[in-house]
Amino acid sequence: MQFCKIFLLFTVLFQFMSCAKTEDEEVRSAINEANYHLNSMSCSDAQDVLDDVDFQDDNADYLSVYAASLACYAGYKELDILFGGNLDDINSTSLIASLAGFSSSNETEADSSDFTYLLQAIKTLIENDGGDQPSTVTRNSKFGIKESGDLSLQALYLIFVSMGKFYAYYGNADNTGTKGGGTQSNSCLFSYTTQDAVDWIGDTNPGSCIAATGSEGSDDLELPVTAAVIKRRMCEGIYLYQNMMNILSNITLPGSSELGDVGNVQTTLATLYTAGITAETTAGGGIYNNGAAAGQNAMTTFQDITGVDECEAEAIEKIEKFYAIFLETIF
Repeated sequence: MQFCKIFLLFTVLFQFMSCAKTEDEEVRSAINEANYHLNSMSCSDAQDVLDDVDFQDDNADYLSVYAASLACYAGYKELDILFGGNLDDINSTSLIASLAGFSSSNETEADSSDFTYLLQAIKTLIENDGGDQPSTVTRNSKFGIKESGDLSLQALYLIFVSMGKFYAYYGNADNTGTKGGGTQSNSCLFSYTTQDAVDWIGDTNPGSCIAATGSEGSDDLELPVTAAVIKRRMCEGIYLYQNMMNILSNITLPGSSELGDVGNVQTTLATLYTAGITAETTAGGGIYNNGAAAGQNAMTTFQDITGVDECEAEAIEKIEKFYAIFLETIF
């Protein structure tokens, strides 16, 4: 009788142990359940089930779905962008204007919840590669070309949407993406005071930004906004641009007519970036690199910066000059 009880106990324990999920199975189950919730845009339910397991920074599927749960709060679905006609509207020769003309580029305040969630989603996708700054090459090494490519492509779509929101708002764009054509008063992204930036704006008149008067930029990038917030916001704009270029330089885009002119973006903008570097060098006469020392060599400096923290470590004069010489010019 005693033997039967012991045998029964071991049988129950064995069945319990055999039914218990392994950690990998728990993660896979959480991912599947989160996807189920995302199908009905139940954003918090999706995030909650993913939070119930430890954050999986080595699992590309987990990172992808976690990013989707964050973007969900902004009402974002990949298919909305892929098949909503927006990507087909991208023009490599006027990229920022075409992004600012997206139907989703309708921000009415700085640091909106939609923009913040999208930025968090992007960071989830590209900042878990183990490097000091986001890098598609490092991501490829960690996750392999296929999984890294999927993460990068998902991030790219989110970056396009976020860039549209960012530059439409701070650049006061109208619904066609034209800088300075919106309902706010600014004609430029920023109010320039650094001499090299002022000289560039005065000499080149990029788009609607025809004069650097010290008050021509977005109200949300000048006093009484604190210097720290201004720098952080400006660096977010640089972060989006530089990571877009980093991705486009290091992945193979899928063949699809829905991608429109996206395949030409990297080549077109790389050429313009080189021209910006030349403007600061002796080859370009050096006339846009003889102002404040803190602002010199901005184009070269930001060429290798893909992290917000690394951007914020640079002087505001250098950030301001990058905006004037490059971002105003391509918008």
